[in-house]
Amino acid sequence: NLDFFKRSFQMGSIIALISVLMVIFNGHAQTQHMVEIQPMKIAAAEALWQDEEPASFSLLTIGDLEQRSDVFAIRIPGVLSLLAYNNVQDEVRGIYSLQADYEEQYGPGNYIPPVALIYWSFRAMVGSGFLMLALAFIAIFLMLGDNYAKSPRFMKVLPWAMALPYLANSAGWIMAEVGRYPWAVYGLQLLEDAISPNVGVGALLTTLIGYIAIYGILMVVDIRLLRKFAIAGPHLDEDGTKKSSKKTSNLTAGQA
Repeated sequence: NLDFFKRSFQMGSIIALISVLMVIFNGHAQTQHMVEIQPMKIAAAEALWQDEEPASFSLLTIGDLEQRSDVFAIRIPGVLSLLAYNNVQDEVRGIYSLQADYEEQYGPGNYIPPVALIYWSFRAMVGSGFLMLALAFIAIFLMLGDNYAKSPRFMKVLPWAMALPYLANSAGWIMAEVGRYPWAVYGLQLLEDAISPNVGVGALLTTLIGYIAIYGILMVVDIRLLRKFAIAGPHLDEDGTKKSSKKTSNLTAGQA
């Protein structure tokens, strides 16, 4: 019943738009902070091999990971500088020059994270965020025009959109953690120096299996409950209003 869900749709649309915009602005601020403290991570996220001034933003890059170079790239001039410094002129450091700096500062070694994984996880995160923003704008448009009933396809898409925050969050964590390679603590401790002598492989495996089992069970229960109540739907009277509970009905009858 669309009338029953109208208020929920209105509230959800407004909250979704505000929330997604706040997350995007927060992500923009974090990107600028990352350029300062972990420049190699943003260089890998953009497959930026050389220093660029101004720096272009990659829409699509297909690279040769062995040669560490681009095979094909579509880039928007100046946009990466805009994201990094709020202008379209400043330089963004590239992977090669940062590698040379780190070798000089920390000694010989490979300081380049897995570029392909960082590049695509960044795009999965950002793409999911802007797709949620587009859905929120469409929802607001439908709400203002009172056109819920005219957009059944959009309504069918929304349940699947529940996966987008999880995708964005997971991809963001992959970028954050893998992009720090080879550091456990950036600039202070390498991964090879952070291995605990007191925690064995068995303990790690047990912990990992335990976490997967617990969260897997919670996920199954959550999905089953959502499906159960979604299929049941609201209990409405013939006039479309929500039925009162049995307790409330009995109380009303007693007072009469």
